[in-house]
Amino acid sequence: MENILIKTTPRKPEETGKGPNNRLRASGMIPINVIGSGKSLLASVNEKDMNKIIDSGIRQATLMDLELGSEKARVFVKEIQRFPHTGQIRHIDFYRVTPGKKILTTVSIETTGLAKGSKAGGQFDHLIKQIKVKSTPEDLVDIIKIDVTGLDVGDMIKVSQLPVPKSWEIIMNGDPIVASVMKTRALIAQERADKEGDKKGGKGDKKKGK
Repeated sequence: MENILIKTTPRKPEETGKGPNNRLRASGMIPINVIGSGKSLLASVNEKDMNKIIDSGIRQATLMDLELGSEKARVFVKEIQRFPHTGQIRHIDFYRVTPGKKILTTVSIETTGLAKGSKAGGQFDHLIKQIKVKSTPEDLVDIIKIDVTGLDVGDMIKVSQLPVPKSWEIIMNGDPIVASVMKTRALIAQERADKEGDKKGGKGDKKKGK
């Protein structure tokens, strides 16, 4: 994804609370909070522009730049709060990252291709679709893509086999399965039927030999 730049408008401490925030949203702006290094900065962003960015497919680990006056801050979305009945964005928390300092975030996992085992009648399962990682901003990617084309029946991909930067710390117990192709009941039944057919065929051959 190309670099994302979001323009912001600063908010004063007295411009907080239900009344000021409602007036801000009525004017087409979204109140935001930029957190990082023990500090919190209040600002707002254009609602239409922010919705376009969200609809473009950003994820929790997507890094972007906020234009804060004369400076830019590298951030990712920590939380988006919405009104439950309308879905309108109520508030956004951004987390400000520091170069070289590891951050804890969630990265999505997507699969590409059609598993070979699926064509043979196996059941493809994508079991883990997100993982928590610790990474520096420089090594962070917002999505891991794995090609499952070569997965045959009985094959699997575990967390330890994911194509991730060596510097990452994956926060997860054990080494669970991310994706697999398992035998279905229909496939097991077919294999049994084939074996029975082979046995009967073998007995018939012996009788003919006698």
